[in-house]
Amino acid sequence: MTYPTCSSLLLLLLFNSVYGQDFNKHKGDTIMLSRFSYAVLKTNNGSQCICYISNSSRSQNATVVNTGATTTVTFNDGTAFNGIHTLTIQQQIIAIADFAGSNLIISNLSPYEIQVIVMILCPKDYK
Repeated sequence: MTYPTCSSLLLLLLFNSVYGQDFNKHKGDTIMLSRFSYAVLKTNNGSQCICYISNSSRSQNATVVNTGATTTVTFNDGTAFNGIHTLTIQQQIIAIADFAGSNLIISNLSPYEIQVIVMILCPKDYK
């Protein structure tokens, strides 16, 4: 066995032991939205999900438009999930809620070439 093959095998075993718990127990996505792009994210019904949105720019504000959540879902800054959000330089907002199986639509409508990071994590629906 050659050295690169051993190191590749060791890396694979390490990855499986750390991350191989059972990938079917949650839904998780992380995406970068470019200017004028959007994502549709499917959530689980009956489980608490985490939705994280961040402006990665170091010089410009980002404009993000969200739809699809129930009216009771809010971000950590107190604003409603659905609506227009202006994120200042490197600002992040986080919502933790039961999105009730909604299809969330998150759009980057920034006037400049700004990357917006969107992450959603939903544990398995245990019903």
